[in-house]
Amino acid sequence: MVSNILAGIRQLFSRVVSSLGALYKRYRSLRPRYQIGIAVLVVILLGSIGFLLGSNKAASDTNAGLRSVSVATVAELSGSGSGTSILGTVRSVSEAELLAQAGGAVRSVRANVGDSVPAGFVIVALENDTESASVLSAEGAYEAALAASQTVAPEQVKTNALNAYTSAYATLDTTLSQYVDTFFGDEGAFGPELLVSASSVSPSQMSRERRAIAEAMDVWQKSLPTAATADPNTLLANAVNATQKTTTLLTELAQVSSERSSNVSATQLTALATARSTVNTLLSTIASAQASYKSQSQANTGGNASVKQALGALRLAQANYEKTIIRAPIAGTINFLPVHVGDYVSNLEHVATVAQNGALEIDAFVSEENRSALAVGTKVAIEGEATGLVTQISPALDPITKQIDIRIAVTGTSSLLNGQSVRITLPGAPVKQATATTTIQVLLPLTAVKLSANSREVFTVGTDGRLIALPVTIGDVIGDRISITSSLPIETSIVTDARGLSEGQKVNVAPPTI
Repeated sequence: MVSNILAGIRQLFSRVVSSLGALYKRYRSLRPRYQIGIAVLVVILLGSIGFLLGSNKAASDTNAGLRSVSVATVAELSGSGSGTSILGTVRSVSEAELLAQAGGAVRSVRANVGDSVPAGFVIVALENDTESASVLSAEGAYEAALAASQTVAPEQVKTNALNAYTSAYATLDTTLSQYVDTFFGDEGAFGPELLVSASSVSPSQMSRERRAIAEAMDVWQKSLPTAATADPNTLLANAVNATQKTTTLLTELAQVSSERSSNVSATQLTALATARSTVNTLLSTIASAQASYKSQSQANTGGNASVKQALGALRLAQANYEKTIIRAPIAGTINFLPVHVGDYVSNLEHVATVAQNGALEIDAFVSEENRSALAVGTKVAIEGEATGLVTQISPALDPITKQIDIRIAVTGTSSLLNGQSVRITLPGAPVKQATATTTIQVLLPLTAVKLSANSREVFTVGTDGRLIALPVTIGDVIGDRISITSSLPIETSIVTDARGLSEGQKVNVAPPTI
């Protein structure tokens, strides 16, 4: 059979060659002018065919460079009864953000992110040597107040106060001369000149403070010979005043010493630490002396009152100590813990978050229009095939967002994570099938409306494939849609994505997807 086909092809080829040969002979037998005319016609015919083929290719190339757009009617884009979509943030029902109640360096971090901790667990501890010493001193003062609640001779009470007053002067004077003055030099215009560099605190201010302390110490020294005839309460109050001035100066020196450019020596740092510890202890000693004097002075009439005062001082010291301890107020999982040992935290800095991640809720905001379709107990759909129930609806608009805050409890099992942003579909009122004679609320996707500084418009495609702009008036944004308040026929076919398009632009209309 193959041989027959080949034989037929050879026979056809022979006939074509014979016909072309005969045609050529006839052409050559014609007069020259006829030969020229036929040749011109053949050239014109071949040129026309080539031009048509080139035009089709150019048109094809031009169309290939055009942007493809999809179109749909306003009725189709306006929806058919599905609910409004909003965004919400997943959060734990029980969550605590822990803030530092005091500034200081982190001494220890006793847990990691992801650890489960019980209520009261110490997560972070700050440097608290001073606070711990204050607690110990206050405990001693309290115990002393208890012991002093017995009746004591008035002479002995006054002698004890005078001894404390004299001893405090000697201690503070030694501290100033041996430790504090390592930071100061010769007398200047404002006082002893500061020997280290300072940027956070004015050097002249610190010089004035050192001079003021020296003047207070002079007054203190001059009062010692006549202290026996003075009121012990007044003497101890003056001692506290001078000591507190020193505490303020030491705090500023510590702040300056922490600066990189301060050029503080190791000897000065050691002296500063010794001075701060000594002065803190001295304050506690004077406070104890004040409490003891008052306790003993009023022992015959109000011994219990002095005990309560000492107890209050103890509770205050314990409260200050607790400010350096950051505990978990609830049992849960640590979701946030950015601090490390050696870090410096400021007062009210966010240092940890503890939450019960098993019980989640979603915090979201809805418009006034959507609020009317919601009630406590309304079921909503959450992306990822999860569901939820509305548990709380704010009775008023949020003053910042001008929307209404709602809380949604996540029901069943889900893969939602604490802190995740999710899309929520709220139930909407049924929408009738749009026809040319019905009136519906036009809610177009945000992508279908081109928003510019001076215009809001949608696009249709003309018969020549070019975009025609239709100006519209917009209303509220509801989820990922925007309300059209101007007249827009629902049978109008518009471009579904107007981003990057402009009026008069030539486009290709993509075929509808099945």
